[in-house]
Amino acid sequence: MVSHELLAEETINQLTKQIDKEQNLLFYSYLTQRRDSAFFIGQYVEGHLTAVLGYLSDFPFPAFSFYCGNVNEVYLPELMTFTREFTGLDHKIICGTILGAKELELFEAHNLLKNPPQTFLSMKHVDESNLLDSSMSKRVIEEDFQNVTRFLHEGGMKFFMSEELIRCPFYGVKEENQFIAAGGFHFYDRSFVELGNIYTHPDYRGRGLGKMLTSELTHLGIELTSDIYLGVLGENLPAIRLYKDLGYETAAQVSIIDFSLA
Repeated sequence: MVSHELLAEETINQLTKQIDKEQNLLFYSYLTQRRDSAFFIGQYVEGHLTAVLGYLSDFPFPAFSFYCGNVNEVYLPELMTFTREFTGLDHKIICGTILGAKELELFEAHNLLKNPPQTFLSMKHVDESNLLDSSMSKRVIEEDFQNVTRFLHEGGMKFFMSEELIRCPFYGVKEENQFIAAGGFHFYDRSFVELGNIYTHPDYRGRGLGKMLTSELTHLGIELTSDIYLGVLGENLPAIRLYKDLGYETAAQVSIIDFSLA
């Protein structure tokens, strides 16, 4: 018997304790730092929890995270049907998530992908010795929130949400009172830190601003926790080299996908 329901608080707490954070960082973030705004739809087979879809509606697109213990136990079409009915999303809507290799094969087998997947590396900081000692950037103050939001959106930072400026520290570099580089965090607390939205205007690249910003943000993260992460597209080789130079190493290789609930 296959059934679906919203997860109870007790079940969410159990998942938080048992999940491998590094291999399931997106889903872990839903369980912890995004918990208040996320819904968790669980699939049960003969009373056993086999899969979970976490759902957030406050992104510019329907954002999901997916977790399962064994892909061979998952009835994915049934889970998608229930999720579509629960959320009220049209079957043509394009959703987004990040999947590991086996989960990607599962979604592909059911023809859910709408675009080719993008390789994505989750990197963890492991060595402080090569971080730069720099203080070129300044913390973004409230009166600049609108300007830095526009700067990051124009730079294609589609995973940036303006409320992150309230929850997390952001830093930027200005020239003639205009932002030329900025960056901050997706998450910033003692459970883990994830750098994100690091962007340099194309006219100012080659000056080392990205390396400087990443160093300064990493130093800031170290003040809270030893679990410091960032994500980068697998095709962005210059950025990967830069992060490795600063003491980051790949913790997990996953895929960003666009998919439908149909």
